[in-house]
Amino acid sequence: MFGYVQIFQPELKIREYECYRGAYCGLCRQMGKCTGQCSRMTLRYDAAAMVLLRMAARGTQPVFEQKRCFLHPLTKAPVLAPCEETEAVSCMMAALAYHKCKDDMADEKGAARLGAYLLYPYFSYLRRRAARCMPEIDRIAERGMQNFAQAEKQSGGSADIPANAFGELMGNLLSYNTEGETHAILHELGSAMGRWVFLLDAAEDYEDDVKKGRFNALHALYGDRELDEQHKKTLDMLLGAEIADAVAAADLIDWDGRDDLRAVVYNILCMGMPAQAGKVLFPQKECKKRKGERGA
Repeated sequence: MFGYVQIFQPELKIREYECYRGAYCGLCRQMGKCTGQCSRMTLRYDAAAMVLLRMAARGTQPVFEQKRCFLHPLTKAPVLAPCEETEAVSCMMAALAYHKCKDDMADEKGAARLGAYLLYPYFSYLRRRAARCMPEIDRIAERGMQNFAQAEKQSGGSADIPANAFGELMGNLLSYNTEGETHAILHELGSAMGRWVFLLDAAEDYEDDVKKGRFNALHALYGDRELDEQHKKTLDMLLGAEIADAVAAADLIDWDGRDDLRAVVYNILCMGMPAQAGKVLFPQKECKKRKGERGA
C-alpha cells in the first residue's frame, strides 16, 4: 500500500479523530505481536482504513483501552483492543510488504534495487510469520500479485487491465473470511479503493518512471509527455468515479448506531481521498489553498 487512503483531519470531531487514531495505534501494536516489532515500521494509513472498513461492514463495535506508547510514554491514549480485524490486516500488510520488495528487486535499478535485495530476507521473515498465523491471506496475496504482474505485461497500453487486477487483489484481501452481503460490500470497497490507489500512484510516479524507463500504466496513453492540466483533470474524474463506487458500497453498511466509526469512514472516502488526489495532481493549487487558509 502507498499511504494515500487517509482522513481529512480538519473535518473530524475530537472523538472521531480518537477513534481513527485508536485504530491506527491498535493495529501498530497488533503488528508487533503478529509479525515482530520491526514490522511496525511498515504501517501505512491505508492499513488503518482497512481495519475500520472491515469493522464497519462486519458489524464490529470498536472497543478502546487507555494505554501508553513507547513514543508517548507520559500520557495514555485510546487504543483499539486486539480483534480479528487488526490481526487480519497485520498479516495483509506483511504479505504486501514482501511482494512490494520483490517488485522493487525486479523493477528498480542501482541503489534502490540493492536496498530491496538487502531487505528481502527480512520481508521474507515477515511473510512466513504472517503465513503461519493466517495462511489463506498469504495465498490470496500471492495469487493476486501474480495476476497483477501478468496484467501489467499484457495490458496492451490499457491502464484499466492492471488497475482492475490490483483492485481485485485488494477486494479479495479486504473481504477475507466474510460471506454474503458483507463479503460483497467489502469486496467492492476494496476493489474501488485498489483501482483508485493504483491510478493515483501511477500519476504521481509518471514523470520519474518515464525518465528511468520503468513500467507505468499511463505511459502508453500519454507517451513521454508531461501530464498537462487536461490530462490531470481527466484522471481526477476517473479517480472520483472510483470514490463514488466506494461510497455506494459504504451506503449499504448497517451502522447500527456506530456514529463515530461511520463519520471516520465517510471522512476518508469523501474528504481524505479527494484531498490526497488533489495533492498529487494539483500540488500548486493545494499550496495556494493552504496559504489562503492561513491568512484567513
